[in-house]
Amino acid sequence: MNKFLTLTKVLFKNGGEGLVQKDKKKLPKTIALIVLMVVAFIPMMASFVMMAAASYGAFAKMGQEGLILEMGIIAACFIIFVFGIFYVMSTFYFSTDVEKLLPLPLKPSMIIGSKFTVVMLYEYLTMLVFLLPIMVTFGVMSKAGILYYLYMILIFLAIPVVPLVVASLISMLIMRFLPFAKNKDAFRTIAGILGLGIGIGCNILFQKLGSSTENPEQLVQLMMQGNNSLVGTSSKLFPSAKLAVNAMLYSGELKGLINLILFVVVSIALILILLILGEALYFKGAIGISEASSKRRKLSKRELEESTVQSSSLKSYTVKELKILFRTPAYFMNCVLMNFLFPVIFLIPFFSQPQMMSELGKVRDILNSNSVPGIVIGIVFGFMMFISVANPTSTTSISREGQNIFVCKYLPISYKKQIMAKVLSGIILNFIGLGLMIIVAMVILVPPVYLLIQVIIIAVLVSLFANFIGILIDLNFPKLQWDTEQRAVKQNMNVLILMLLGFIIGGVSVAAVGILKLNLWSAFGTLAGIYLILDILLYWILSTAGVKMFKKIQA
Repeated sequence: MNKFLTLTKVLFKNGGEGLVQKDKKKLPKTIALIVLMVVAFIPMMASFVMMAAASYGAFAKMGQEGLILEMGIIAACFIIFVFGIFYVMSTFYFSTDVEKLLPLPLKPSMIIGSKFTVVMLYEYLTMLVFLLPIMVTFGVMSKAGILYYLYMILIFLAIPVVPLVVASLISMLIMRFLPFAKNKDAFRTIAGILGLGIGIGCNILFQKLGSSTENPEQLVQLMMQGNNSLVGTSSKLFPSAKLAVNAMLYSGELKGLINLILFVVVSIALILILLILGEALYFKGAIGISEASSKRRKLSKRELEESTVQSSSLKSYTVKELKILFRTPAYFMNCVLMNFLFPVIFLIPFFSQPQMMSELGKVRDILNSNSVPGIVIGIVFGFMMFISVANPTSTTSISREGQNIFVCKYLPISYKKQIMAKVLSGIILNFIGLGLMIIVAMVILVPPVYLLIQVIIIAVLVSLFANFIGILIDLNFPKLQWDTEQRAVKQNMNVLILMLLGFIIGGVSVAAVGILKLNLWSAFGTLAGIYLILDILLYWILSTAGVKMFKKIQA
């Protein structure tokens, strides 16, 4: 037990180095970062509280208030499962500490148990913002007793177990049985894509199952029964969610205690299954994971001349950045692949619930009418902003240099061009995601040409804005101390800062369009004009103050 606790402490400490700054000079920035996070999360938590409180009255009248808890828990499980596949892959296999742990006299189950615990601890941060406000609000609205809150704490701590065990088992099976590849980077990339594909496939499958069992008459009968009869109808992927909901709903009765015990037993049983299978699968999947291979081929004189054609320094550095992003599995999964995921995520409801296609006729009619409302371009702007700030390419571009940042100081290329090349790499990848979304919208919604041109212009301006802001944040708070590429992007608080700023700025912009009731061309002209000026200003800041910040950065 002592070994387990010590190992877990070491792994967690190594994973959180980026947040705690030992340098006193950076302490004010760290404090400012923490304050910003708290301030930014308070409105988000408040929105979940208001949503749960507003829904409680309507559901309680029908005797279905338990649906509030169930929907919150199911949503949390889906989020943990989808993102858990990435996190489990990186923590279990792609972290450099694996090389140091394998030779030690530690059982596979102990290593897996410690790494699994670390992953769970980070997932609690997500649940703290999203799920806890809903659970507490339900307790307050229902005037629950002390037993409810005791059960709630225990259930809150155990909720991540089921989705993370499923994600861990999928990851271990992939890493153990995927055919061996000489190129380990390609191997890791394919494994990550396959794991993500399985996650998305499960999502589509269970949405189909859910929609196929939604018999309107049956649902009406269940709803009329009251007494939370609808609880359990949406928990097909994570059946243990029903046990958790019933435990809290009936916390003052024997039924609640029985459901709580069953929920805990299921969670413990799944952890034991994970540890048992880990003894057989983990070492065989982890051994040799850090190895890499390369092909050596003798170039002809013509091939050598073609491969050494002189090009502009900005273009060459941008290509270099893109090659690293595509070749490094962690960067590829987090910075590149996600741009291809947005269209897939957008299309999932249409594959799983074909009846939604019929609803698109109304949207097409609005877009092709003579008077398209300005809020349309506002919504498009907000959506583009979300996609742009969700890409961590620019906001981790300095951090990805790590302790090799000193190399940038000796390259025969100006700091300004290095910064702009990093920005360009982020913009290019942004355009992939935005371009695919525009193509999907063209096919499904068939918007008029003038609206399409407006959308493309907005996409360019938003992408420039998000990437300029992203690299400015990274210049101020570079995370250079990391032991795995995954931590440079996945555990980098700069990514969260950019997303929060993007959500706030995008939300204010969309709200302004709606409040002012601007027509289409007024909304487009206002947004395009404001963000064109902001892009020019940010370019100037990067060219002056940004260069000075880059000069001062040291590993």
